[in-house]
Amino acid sequence: MGDCFQTIADIDATAEEAGALGARVVTWLVTEGIVRAERRYEMLGRPVYSPGPRWDDVTEWTNEGGCDGLAVITDPTVFRGSLGSDGSAVCPHCSARATAAPWPEAAEIWHRTGTAELPCPVCDRMVPLPEWTWEGDRFAFAHLGFEIWNAARPRPEFVAEFGRVLGHRIRTVAGKL
Repeated sequence: MGDCFQTIADIDATAEEAGALGARVVTWLVTEGIVRAERRYEMLGRPVYSPGPRWDDVTEWTNEGGCDGLAVITDPTVFRGSLGSDGSAVCPHCSARATAAPWPEAAEIWHRTGTAELPCPVCDRMVPLPEWTWEGDRFAFAHLGFEIWNAARPRPEFVAEFGRVLGHRIRTVAGKL
């Protein structure tokens, strides 16, 4: 069976502001009744906020099986999805696809340091990892992410509201363990 997850990653948040932004979003979600203020248990070692009375209002369908909740991650993380195509990385400047770049090494540097960049093989610009997009939404590199565990897919307008509350660009990934 496995556990499903969906991540909303803030690709603009810096390491210094990730904690405060994460707290701001949790306050918004608690005020709106989407999550409860208490964290009831952990998923993969991360505290999870329980779903609130309005959780089903922000998802595509009512999840009668429930939802395990929402975890807030405030570390430099390579958010990986496992659903969709393997896809290539796409340069944000020239839209070229980079299929043979040294991604594993750059991802490891990002995870350790919170900063890494790669050159585009076509326009030769150095591009920070959070700026690259992935066909099939396979990866997001961010200092702040919100993992939703074992729940129905969030409505697009709810995901867009995350971006407005954060004041930043967001990227989503989904997967199954």
